[in-house]
Amino acid sequence: MLPKINTLLYACDLENQTQSAIELVFSLALTHHAKIVFLHVMEPLNPQAASMIHNYISDDVLETMRNEANNDVQQRINSLLKEFTERHQDELIGLTTTPETLIVTGLPANAIQQAAKQQGADLIIMNSRTHSAIGQMVLGSTANKVIHSSDIPVMVVPIK
Repeated sequence: MLPKINTLLYACDLENQTQSAIELVFSLALTHHAKIVFLHVMEPLNPQAASMIHNYISDDVLETMRNEANNDVQQRINSLLKEFTERHQDELIGLTTTPETLIVTGLPANAIQQAAKQQGADLIIMNSRTHSAIGQMVLGSTANKVIHSSDIPVMVVPIK
């Protein structure tokens, strides 16, 4: 029996070049009558930066700043979705559910896989910027890490 795709997790980096990936996500959701989860991962500060910030900013102010950052990301995702759905409203008539959004903090590759498992995702979709072969080998990328360590199928949409 062929696997059913019920939930798509789109790891969204909120760059302008995500249009083709968003179109693909919605197309797959329509085809499979699947739920869409837009995920954005906010990387934590490195220990040195966190230590420096704690020396100058109180915990209350830091918590307020975190909340404001989360709200900003949520607004950007909502704006992106609203703009896309308004532009393609005739094509999205068969969409069965409103896309969900999820914002988490962590190392991107790990956070994407953890969120995919928690959401019961059947497919992870993400962007990957085109890099040279040497850059991929030396630096690696979030997409590369997810592809090679995920138990869930991963679809990568190249962007320039």
